[in-house]
Amino acid sequence: MTIEIKPLSPDLAETFTSYVNDIDFYHAPHWQFCNCQYYHLKCTPEEWRARTAEQNQELAHENIRNGVMHGFMAFDGEKPVGWVNANDWRNYALIEDDPELLGFEGKSGAVVCFLIHPEYRNQGIATKLLEAAIDDFRKQGFDRVVGRPFFWTAHPERQYHGLPSMYEALGFEMVSEKNGKFTYVLKLK
Repeated sequence: MTIEIKPLSPDLAETFTSYVNDIDFYHAPHWQFCNCQYYHLKCTPEEWRARTAEQNQELAHENIRNGVMHGFMAFDGEKPVGWVNANDWRNYALIEDDPELLGFEGKSGAVVCFLIHPEYRNQGIATKLLEAAIDDFRKQGFDRVVGRPFFWTAHPERQYHGLPSMYEALGFEMVSEKNGKFTYVLKLK
């Protein structure tokens, strides 16, 4: 198996939304409609739940076209098998007021979501996607990358922020923990 990592681009918008829509979210059916837009909207939980898959798919296409949505896709040949949503944290409306992120000086990148095809999990694809994001943030002159993994032993398939061990293996350091959610930082400068 040879995995190729590609940056999300307008040419991949349809591939991205098709990939997300074809995933079986048996473990969390309410995720089926997200299209990785949750962090791109600032709304109440009720407003979020009222949105449709079509609205989020349309927003994903718009955000990809206008450059608001960034990340990387993993491919096995032509088949998409993974995704990471990695961006300047200020492009995530949901966390724009986050006091911890506001406290960092300089430019911070954030990793908010991994989506690995069920047949390809536990094969290092999330790590490859995170490495691509780190390299991209470094090339763009970011000061750091922030990830917020958590342990969910009852439902490990729901750990869409990645695993702490994955971040640690790539040199991230834990800077805080609150209610089982960790903030990991990799300094790039």
